[in-house]
Amino acid sequence: MALKFSAKMHKLETEGSDTYDIKIGSRPVILTSAHGIGQKKRRGWKLPEFFTRGIAKYVGEKADCSYLVKNRDTGVDPNKANDDEFKTILLQLIEKNHIKLAIDLHGAKQDWDFDVEIGTLNGQTIGPEIIEKLTKCLNRNGIKKIAIDDPFKGGDITRTVHEQASIDCLQFEINRRFRSLHRITYIENLCKALAEFIGENY
Repeated sequence: MALKFSAKMHKLETEGSDTYDIKIGSRPVILTSAHGIGQKKRRGWKLPEFFTRGIAKYVGEKADCSYLVKNRDTGVDPNKANDDEFKTILLQLIEKNHIKLAIDLHGAKQDWDFDVEIGTLNGQTIGPEIIEKLTKCLNRNGIKKIAIDDPFKGGDITRTVHEQASIDCLQFEINRRFRSLHRITYIENLCKALAEFIGENY
C-alpha cells in the first residue's frame, strides 16, 4: 500500500466548513475524531490533537470504512460524561449502517512511554482476540510499544457506544511522535496498520 501524506494530510487537517465530516463506507467499522480541533475550556484553550482528523479520514478512504470527524468547537467535549450531538450522531450512524466496531482516535503527548494505547474500559468493550489482531498489524508495521488500558482506559465516547450500541469499541491514543509531518514514515505506518487491520478482519 503506497501512502503519500505531506500535502494531503495537511489539507485534511485544515479543510471543512461544516461542523462534522461524515463518510459511510462498505466495511462495518467507524473511526471517530472529536478532539482534532481546538476546544475552549473554562480556563484557557485546549490545543487540537493534531492529525487525528486526517488519520480518521485517510484510513476511512483506504479501508473503505465510515468516519465521523468534528471540525469546529461546539462548546461541548464529546468525550466527557454529557449528552452531546457528536455521540447522538455516532449512535445513529452505528445503528443505521450496522457498524460492528468503533475506533475512537485521540492524541497523546510525546512524553508518554507508548507508541499507541488501546483503551477498553479494562476489557469491557472488546474481546482480547480483536486486540491481539490489532496488535499484530501494528507490530508488523513497526509500532511496538503498545499499552492497554494504561493510563487511558477510554472516555465517554467509548463508554456510550459500549452501553447504548452494544458493539465492539475502543479508544485509540496516538503518541505525538506518530502525528508529525517531521516523521511522515511514522504516520504512514500507523495508517497502514489500521487499514490492514480493518481490511483483514471486517
